[in-house]
Amino acid sequence: MALLDTFELQQASRRIFEAGRIEYIVAHAMVRSVLANELGVDPRDFRFVRGRYGKPTALLGGTKAAISFNLSHTKGMVVVGIAPKNIDLGVDVENKLRKIDLSIANHYFAPSELAWIMAQSASDQASAFMALWTLKEAFIKATGKGLSQKLNQFWFTDPFITPIRINFGATMRESSCLWGFEQRILLNKYYISIGWHGLGHVNWIEIA
Repeated sequence: MALLDTFELQQASRRIFEAGRIEYIVAHAMVRSVLANELGVDPRDFRFVRGRYGKPTALLGGTKAAISFNLSHTKGMVVVGIAPKNIDLGVDVENKLRKIDLSIANHYFAPSELAWIMAQSASDQASAFMALWTLKEAFIKATGKGLSQKLNQFWFTDPFITPIRINFGATMRESSCLWGFEQRILLNKYYISIGWHGLGHVNWIEIA
């Protein structure tokens, strides 16, 4: 807890359940440690600010740190993504075994995505939902615009076929060829998706 600042400790204390408080503290301590290791500074030197739609940025001495990052966590798993500061980056992790009310899918997915989910076997549809959902979350987190973007205005082809491709509707001023995505399943339980704008590749590092 010594790594976190006053604001982060206050945010942790607002979690109703102890497990949620611990998850928050571990996740944010990990962010500080990863960024500090990459930049060679003290992890306590960082201050974090959020953009208009909630995307965090790391500051060092009041100046934007020379690194881009994104964080996602769920019960039992924390994911931190880092990249050069000129790369827009988003990550998301979800438990693929989580129970989903599939009747809400039409609110979040484009018609082709919805059709792909429904084409899976009944026992695999919730998992397919999560595969697409984490990709969509990674994209909107990378852009920094969050849910201000209409989720049915961009869509992914089959995420089980690589390279993973994103497509954009006419209202979105984006180029598919400038976006990269990767997805992994860890412990046969967690879908982890990462999306980035620009050239590059992903180096995955697992810490038990």
